[in-house]
Amino acid sequence: MDISKTKAVIGEGAHFSGTISNARSIEINGTVEADLEAEKVSIGPEGEFHGAIKSDLVVISGHYNGEMHAHSVWATETAQIAGEVHYQSLQMDRGAALNCRVVHNWTEDTGSSLPHAESEDEVTESADAETDEDAK
Repeated sequence: MDISKTKAVIGEGAHFSGTISNARSIEINGTVEADLEAEKVSIGPEGEFHGAIKSDLVVISGHYNGEMHAHSVWATETAQIAGEVHYQSLQMDRGAALNCRVVHNWTEDTGSSLPHAESEDEVTESADAETDEDAK
């Protein structure tokens, strides 16, 4: 499939509000208030996005505020991210600003945000054992 024929672009100065679905790739250079599901989302340096994103790859160079579920997230040096980001792979360039809740390795099937979560008792016992060792 030719990606150039399936790419949507919200141009600089444009404002869109609503729901976006069935987009293979979308480039946002204007202002978008929406719920969005796409394979690839790119928010340009002048772009601003408010809402939910579900995507395989999200590249952020502008402003993002919302709840994101993405396999891979790349925050470039001009990115400003707020809200909540669920990801499996995260790349941040020096200068990227995160003011959000960040959840690594989420899975939709189990609802678990960690591959192996220790119980609170296991963590407490481990911390107590280390404290006892230090006291000797």
